[in-house]
Amino acid sequence: MPEKYDLLEAALDPVLSEIKELMALKLVQVGGKSYELEFYLGGDLKANSKYSCIWCLVPSSDRWDTSKLHPSRSIEDIEACAATNEYSVKYPPLLSIDLDHVVPDELHLFLRIMDILIENLISYAVELDIRATRKQTDLLQGATLKKVQASIQSCGVSFQIWKKKEKPGELDWTSLGGAQKRKVLSLLPAQFPNILPPETCQRVAQLWKDFEETYSAISSWTPDSTVIETKVLRN
Repeated sequence: MPEKYDLLEAALDPVLSEIKELMALKLVQVGGKSYELEFYLGGDLKANSKYSCIWCLVPSSDRWDTSKLHPSRSIEDIEACAATNEYSVKYPPLLSIDLDHVVPDELHLFLRIMDILIENLISYAVELDIRATRKQTDLLQGATLKKVQASIQSCGVSFQIWKKKEKPGELDWTSLGGAQKRKVLSLLPAQFPNILPPETCQRVAQLWKDFEETYSAISSWTPDSTVIETKVLRN
């Protein structure tokens, strides 16, 4: 089914109506005992509009710059924007749940960020190899690229880099699963001194290590608030 607002609203109407009734009651009776209800919302998030973050008003052009602060959002703000079609809000939320009770899918966030980290490392290796030879020769024969492949393999995962059949001038590589990417995130930075030049090695390694600490914090059942404050909020 297409992910369209009106179709989702109609298809989920029985479920949404029941949830809204429970939200209004705020408690249920089970076996003669009363239980207070607290509602959370979780799932995949899509960032395909200018103001796609539900927690703040960061525009898509500034999402990369974590040094900037942006006004926060509330569920009331989003509902108000739906009435005026502002800040990329076209429709009111199907469920009115406070945003501090909306939990992003940390696994898919992790997988996508790791894809970008690995892609950037491979692209940088190709760039270094071209600089070294002062010409674009066979991409797979570059010394730095070979080191990247061998270093990822040394993390205990099966990993290969190859040329795309339809586009020989571009590369493709093994798609790793979640457990494999965790291994690479944990073990690969120690290999960076053997791969990267000194002027960028420390910075790239710190980026990977910071992300590992951040991911460990947000995915823990008992997160360390100190790590979250120093790595997530300040970075």
